[in-house]
Amino acid sequence: MRPLTYTRKLSELWVGLSSIEAKWKSFENILSPDTYILGSVLPSENLVQEILQLPSDSTLYWESQWIACRASSPQSEHLAKKNLKEQPTCIQFPEDLLEANSQALTREITPNTFDLNALDERGNTCINSSNCYIDPSASITGSILDASQGPIYIGKNVTLQIGTNIQGPAAILADSITNLGAKIRPFTTIGPGCKVGGEISASIFFPYSNKSHEGFIGNSIIGSFCNLGALTTCSNVRNDLKPVHLYNYATNKLRNTGCKSFGILLGDFVTTGIHTKFNTGTVVGNHCNISGTQFLPKFIPSLTWGEYPNFSPYRKEQATENASAWIHAKKQEIPENLPTNIEQIWKEEANARN
Repeated sequence: MRPLTYTRKLSELWVGLSSIEAKWKSFENILSPDTYILGSVLPSENLVQEILQLPSDSTLYWESQWIACRASSPQSEHLAKKNLKEQPTCIQFPEDLLEANSQALTREITPNTFDLNALDERGNTCINSSNCYIDPSASITGSILDASQGPIYIGKNVTLQIGTNIQGPAAILADSITNLGAKIRPFTTIGPGCKVGGEISASIFFPYSNKSHEGFIGNSIIGSFCNLGALTTCSNVRNDLKPVHLYNYATNKLRNTGCKSFGILLGDFVTTGIHTKFNTGTVVGNHCNISGTQFLPKFIPSLTWGEYPNFSPYRKEQATENASAWIHAKKQEIPENLPTNIEQIWKEEANARN
């Protein structure tokens, strides 16, 4: 899951309305304190029941993958092995995250009762309002919410500006803003503290990222603290309709996803210039400041700077400054280990840069 896991644990990946870790929080009171769970596995009723029935000093597997255990430590030796009866939802590759997101949106959004007359007075149209959750603190003006094909979630302190169109299933999470005329298509999660515009389809925006202007982003994963310049656009389907290949950090090679639709995977702290064009299945590392009027390469290592084809390694000190500026702009705390993390990324991607 590089580059997303440079700055977060697997359990901090966003799916549906929350991180994986947050989804497991509701089960803390019923799980034994000596229970350890794989960070990339999503909870389900069947999985929770099997974990609850797991004896002490034993491990739960799906095929060859460790899923959960009860022991003094997850590294404990000589644990009894037990096989799951049903395949769990486990995030192994980026496309798994998008598939899990599409399912989670339908499953996790619980409609609420809200003042439909107040929405009408502000020039809004809500199709199938009984399939929507709208927080009372949300500000919605001149927008169309179409929940006829799936539920819509509008979170706390969200602002939908005039002309916003949303097709469910979709979620706009707390403190996010849509710009004038934004088009949010199905299976999209806009994380907390984002500002988005243009057209977004079947994508996940991690918290505190911006795509404020026109341009299309589809079947994509955008890390945190990214800022996409005006008319930044990606392709999400090959012209020959063949499966999309993505760069794999583990092998330093392209991997066949088996999916016909995948746009871009951006790490954290990626900024793009206006008119930047991404090809189908492009992977961009962390801390990049890039642009280009022609299609960019399908893999761009972390800490890359400049306008393609004249890329150069990004100065690490400047990367720290820029990251700190974006964190400050979003009113978040700058982590003490930020320079250390950037240094570690720089070292880990030495082969990729070469």
